[in-house]
Formats: sequence, structure tokens, C-alpha cells
Amino acid sequence: MDEVWSISLSFLESPDKSFIGKQQSFTNSPISLGRADDNDMVIPDPAVSRNHFTLRITTDFSRVFITDTSTHGTEVSGKIVPKGLGSGFTLENGDTIKIGNTILQYELKLKSSVQSTMIGKMDRSFLDKPPDDIQEEEIDEIDEIITPHKPSAIQEETKKFSPLYIGFIVVCLLIILFLLFGSSFFG
Repeated sequence: MDEVWSISLSFLESPDKSFIGKQQSFTNSPISLGRADDNDMVIPDPAVSRNHFTLRITTDFSRVFITDTSTHGTEVSGKIVPKGLGSGFTLENGDTIKIGNTILQYELKLKSSVQSTMIGKMDRSFLDKPPDDIQEEEIDEIDEIITPHKPSAIQEETKKFSPLYIGFIVVCLLIILFLLFGSSFFG
């Protein structure tokens, strides 16, 4: 059966020079990488953690996340990947992944039938970026939206029932009672 996607990782730099230029492809998710033998890809670098990071592809094949589970840190194309589960960082084709003294190049390959179902590349970079600096005026506007206001005296007055409204309700109730029970009293 043909796989609809594959992730390729190529060694660009490694302390073990025999690994430079080697490429490994995966069609499973998640993919674990690190120095330990039980990883999907073993990295022969003493500066790499035993279980350094994990790659996961989304079910729609539109994104691949890298999750740093190391003690030594991971960089993707010069950006530090936040550590820990739940802090996934989105990879883009051609990104370099630096772990220890090893640099890998990442590529997601999609079968042409899967690519044709995608309407276009969506810009999802905002998911991995911290918010831009917010101006002081914008913070005040946000606080106004979020902070509940105490109702003014006019608003408080509209919440109370007016005597005319209460009188109208009493008259309506009396009419209903008369229609239900009045004929037996007067008739």
C-alpha cells in the first residue's frame, strides 16, 4: 500500500562524520528521536538527550509538530523550541533541527493526491509566535472590554418594576381568575 505522506530527516552535521548525508524516512507518527536505542531514529551524539524530541503529524497532514523532551534543548532554524509536552512547535519544509552537535534537515513529503485536496497553504505561523508588543492604549481598550462595569443608576432603575407594570400584572391575573372561576361564583 502506498503511504500518503512521509517525513524525511537528513544529517547535515554530526560528530560521527559517517552520518553526514544519510537520510531516514518515516511513515509513522509519532516519531521519537534521541540517543537511546529504543527511539525511531537514534542520534549518535553524546550532547543529545536519550529521548530528545518527538515529531507528530496532524490527521489532515497539514502540520508536523516537534516537541522538545530533552534537557539539552532543541533549535528549529535558529528558533528555540519550548520544552515539554503540550508546547509543540510547527515545522516547515526545509527547516533545520539542531540538537547537541547534530543538525538535521526536515522535509514532509505528501502524495500528490493528498496535496490536491488541500485548498492552499495556510499561514499558521501565528500559532508559534508570541503576541507582538501591544501598545498601552490597546491594553486599556482590552481592559475595558474584559472588566465588567458597575451598572449606572439609570441602568439600575430599568431593572426595577414600575408600579404601573405591577398594577397591569395584578389586573391581568384578576381577569384570568375571573374567567376561570368567576362563572361559578356569579352564575
